[in-house]
Amino acid sequence: MANTGHGNRLHGLALSGTMAAVKALRIALWIVIAVLLVGNAYHFAKYDSIGLFEWSAQRGDNGLGIVRTAAIAPAAPAAPSGTESSAPASPSDETAPPEDSSAEPSKQAEAKPEPTPAPEPPKDPNLHVLFDGKSLGKWEPIQFGGEGEVTVTEKGTIEFDFGAIMTGVKWSEEPPATSNYEIELDAMKLDGNDFFCALTFPVRDSHATFVIGGWGGGIVGISSVDDLDASENETMNVEGFENGVWYHIKVRVTDEKVEAWIDDRQMVDLELGDKKISLRPGDIELCVPIGIASFMTRAQYKDIQLRKLPGAVSE
Repeated sequence: MANTGHGNRLHGLALSGTMAAVKALRIALWIVIAVLLVGNAYHFAKYDSIGLFEWSAQRGDNGLGIVRTAAIAPAAPAAPSGTESSAPASPSDETAPPEDSSAEPSKQAEAKPEPTPAPEPPKDPNLHVLFDGKSLGKWEPIQFGGEGEVTVTEKGTIEFDFGAIMTGVKWSEEPPATSNYEIELDAMKLDGNDFFCALTFPVRDSHATFVIGGWGGGIVGISSVDDLDASENETMNVEGFENGVWYHIKVRVTDEKVEAWIDDRQMVDLELGDKKISLRPGDIELCVPIGIASFMTRAQYKDIQLRKLPGAVSE
């Protein structure tokens, strides 16, 4: 019985040793497979051919051998289509009809001429841009006494700062026209409680002012008609104006009328007839021949221009 037990233990030891060997063999096999797969993937990605890492099989004079792939000379590129082959032509090739060369496009086709750029539209000879957005140009600040600072901003606008009374600029040369013309600009009130734009302009041999937001901020009209200012004559309107909003101002002067608009709303339609047109006595008289002013109000102005109409009269 002792011999039998001893034999069983020997048999168990042998069996466990065999299983361990099989397990080790499997692990080694998986490692070999993994190395082959990784090595082949590396070789194919680098050399676009089957191999193992930096090595591949190459058949030479002494049979099949293992060499470094980098040492193998690359294959000569295939001859481009259309070149002559070194192989002898077959009889069928000799009897083939010649190709029609007229069907091929010319290799040296004439270059297409570059398109001529479209000409710039002609400038309107009747349009006079009075402010270019870069400098005051021919505008000069008016010395009212106590006036605010006048600057040209980086955004291309003229800005009036607060003054003790009025702040403004005037055109330093003769106006382009005194009748049959339109003058327009954009104006914006920044802060203040009185007129932010008083546009003075010529009317034949005299001048007038289109006041926007006067007498506490709401009066709109022409000063003066028959010696009555905008708060007293037939052109008077009451409007509200917001800070930080651009308003488009336009005045049209003809031999028969003075008209004025704010945005698309007509504010003034004045038949001249035998009416007396003049400036309100006082500081506004310094704004001739063309002027822009504000009263104790910060404001900005841009896009100032004058357009002559048919029959325009110049001084």
